[in-house]
Amino acid sequence: MLIIIGLIFIFPIIWMVLSSLKLNKDVLAIPIKFLPPTWNFKSYYNVFTSQGYDFPRYFLNSVIVAIFAVLINVFLSTIAGYGFAKYKFKGNSFLFIVILSTMMIPFQSIIIPLFVLIKKMGLANSYLGLILPESLSGFCIFLMRQFIKSIPDEVIESARVDGASEFRIFFSIIIPMSKLAIISIIIFHLQWVWNLLIWPLIVITSPEMRTVPLGISLFSGVYFTPYPEQLAAGVSAIAPILLLYIFLSRYFQTSINITGLKE
Repeated sequence: MLIIIGLIFIFPIIWMVLSSLKLNKDVLAIPIKFLPPTWNFKSYYNVFTSQGYDFPRYFLNSVIVAIFAVLINVFLSTIAGYGFAKYKFKGNSFLFIVILSTMMIPFQSIIIPLFVLIKKMGLANSYLGLILPESLSGFCIFLMRQFIKSIPDEVIESARVDGASEFRIFFSIIIPMSKLAIISIIIFHLQWVWNLLIWPLIVITSPEMRTVPLGISLFSGVYFTPYPEQLAAGVSAIAPILLLYIFLSRYFQTSINITGLKE
C-alpha cells in the first residue's frame, strides 16, 4: 500500500522530468506518449539563455532571499522557543496562544496591510522587502518550543551554577542540543520561502528582482507556450529542495517524532 501511494505521489514529478525532455508538439500529443519520442535536452539550455528571462539571476535572488529568511527565522524561532519553554513569566501561556493563533490566519488575508507597511518603509522591490515578511514563523516557534521543553532543566541549571550567562547557555547548550529541530524548521521554512509566489508577485516590480516561482509564472511565448521549457524550469526549481530533503530527511523524521511526543 505504501509503495502504491508513493508511486502516486512521485508520478507527477517523473512526468514533469520526462515531458521537459520532449519536443513541444509531443507534450500534448494524443495518444499520450510517456517517454519522449525524441529526447530534447535543449529545453534546459533554452531556459537559462532565453531572451528577456534571466533565470540564473532569478535563482540567485531566490537563494539570497531563502538563505537570509531561513537564518533569521532559525535564530528568532529558537530564542523564542527557548523563552516559552524554559522561562516562567506572566503572560507566557497567553502570548504563546497568540503566536499559535497566527498559524490560523491565511497569508492572503494580510497581504494588503503588509504591502502598505513595506511600501511606507521604502522596502518595496528590494531584497529586504522579500526577506523581512518571511523571517519569522509561528509554526517554527511552536516546533522549537516543543523540542526545547524536552531538554532537561537540570542541564540548564548546572550551567547557571557553573557561572554561564544566559547567552552562553543559549549558544553553547540550547542550539547544539536542538540541532534536529533546527534542521526541521530549515526544511519547512526553506520550502515555504522558495516556493512563495504571491508575495514576490506583489512587492517586486523590476524584472531583475524576480524570484524563481515568479520567473516561471511569467515564462511564456508571444504566440505559443513553450511547454518543455516551462517544465524544465519547474524541474530546476524543485531540484534544490528535493536534494536538501533527501540528505536531511533522516534528521527531519527523528525531530518530528520527538516533538510530536512531547506535551
